[in-house]
Amino acid sequence: MRLLITGVVVDALLNPNAARYSGKAIGTRGLVLIPASLLLPAIHRWRGRAAPYPFWTDNLYLSIFALDMGGNLLDLYDRYFFFDLIPHSHGGGAITIVASEVLRAPVLIGVGVSQIVHILLEAQEYYSDVLFDLRNVRGTWDTLNDLLAGVAGSLVYGAIYAARRRGVGWLSRQS
Repeated sequence: MRLLITGVVVDALLNPNAARYSGKAIGTRGLVLIPASLLLPAIHRWRGRAAPYPFWTDNLYLSIFALDMGGNLLDLYDRYFFFDLIPHSHGGGAITIVASEVLRAPVLIGVGVSQIVHILLEAQEYYSDVLFDLRNVRGTWDTLNDLLAGVAGSLVYGAIYAARRRGVGWLSRQS
């Protein structure tokens, strides 16, 4: 997934005026996403690598960026009006689980972390549109729907993950 993310960033940097990237600063944003994609390996190394590498958690984390970059590469954001609700929902849910795992915290802490991260992301999207004349936000309704999708994803993924941690039914780790 890191290769997909990097490939889309390179494509966006080489083709910034392509319709799928135009006005979104995908190449520039990607220069932040690539180092951000290395956060879990850095945390694992910092902790001293005592435990096995958390591939499942890392892949879930990377799926947030891969879905966003893939959506831009395939021009899904512009072709399908409500497509952005999918990455916002998945991102909210994925961050809930990743934060809970990385922080070794209850799922509710993961929900809180996810909401804070998502609010900051939406603020960044809004202010980058205002300050740099980009087109990531289509209006107040878009921001509110994105935030609601993130809350929904966070609650659904969080509930499923909490049930898995507790070993409830088909979600148990023994299944």
